[in-house]
Amino acid sequence: MRRLFPSGNKLPRFSKYLFVSLVLVAFFIPTPYVLLSPGTPQNVLNSAITITGAQVFPTTGKMAVTSIMVTNPDSYMTGFDILYGWATAEQAVLPRIEIYPDNESVEESIQQGAADMQASQVSATTATLTLLGYKGQTKLIVNSVNEKTDSFKKLIAGDQIIEIDDRQLTSTNQLLDYLKSKKPGEVVTLKLMREPVAQKSSTQSLVELTVEVKLSARDDNSAFIGITVETVQEFPISVKIKLAETGGPSGGLVFSIGLVELLTEIDFMQGRHIAGTGTITDRGVVGPIGGINEKILSAKKVGATIFFAPVGNAEEIANTPEGIKVITVATLAQAISYLERTRK
Repeated sequence: MRRLFPSGNKLPRFSKYLFVSLVLVAFFIPTPYVLLSPGTPQNVLNSAITITGAQVFPTTGKMAVTSIMVTNPDSYMTGFDILYGWATAEQAVLPRIEIYPDNESVEESIQQGAADMQASQVSATTATLTLLGYKGQTKLIVNSVNEKTDSFKKLIAGDQIIEIDDRQLTSTNQLLDYLKSKKPGEVVTLKLMREPVAQKSSTQSLVELTVEVKLSARDDNSAFIGITVETVQEFPISVKIKLAETGGPSGGLVFSIGLVELLTEIDFMQGRHIAGTGTITDRGVVGPIGGINEKILSAKKVGATIFFAPVGNAEEIANTPEGIKVITVATLAQAISYLERTRK
């Protein structure tokens, strides 16, 4: 049989050196990937949650929030690092763009993580207290104002919107639905509550004022005011959650379960070591997160026997370690129902 590449034909020495050099360079040039690895779970029932204004009941178990460690956006990840990550069972390799927005810096990433964490705690508190029957006062608070709209300098962050054109507002949906009937260029009248500029004491009353705003146009020619609005529920109970070196929204479900455990006389934990992850809305809906398998692995390592995961991550869960049971839930109510059913 005739050979396609006769053994007598050898690559020139220069070509060999060039090939080896290119391979070596490929191992050390930056790559657009990040590495994910399991973080250390933290028990939220161990002084992480502070509650004032309500009786707090003792607990006998652990409810751990899980996290993942991700290489920061400015890290120099080489081809060698990526190959090592693929070969290591406890690490996952993902495209950088799936974790960090394009051109996001370390500082921006930390700030966003802290903001997401704070928002998840507020949502967890609202979801829990609503589930337990507490009545809160709904407020529409201005988060930001678009500088290119007529709202700029007329409204400021922190303003509470009471009415629009003499229509009382209790939700952002009411505001959005009303704006659907308006056209760009029309003027709406907003009644606001605002903190005085020279606030002398925390007990000083808010100032009521009325402003007229000319509506701006979106690309689809729909009308908008030019503000972002957050719905805030104020309850007679104050909740503060503090965790070390943790950011992002994925602790919402665990925070909520921990609050239910502390605010109810029923001992749902019963000495069990439970962990979990998942975002949560004000209405108690659980959302998917990233790094689900790494989080399950980290929970198993610290002795957790039950792990709550978002139903939206169900198809991603694989190679679950022996000794830990994964329960997928769509709502906070489903998680509490499972704990109640499985009490001894």
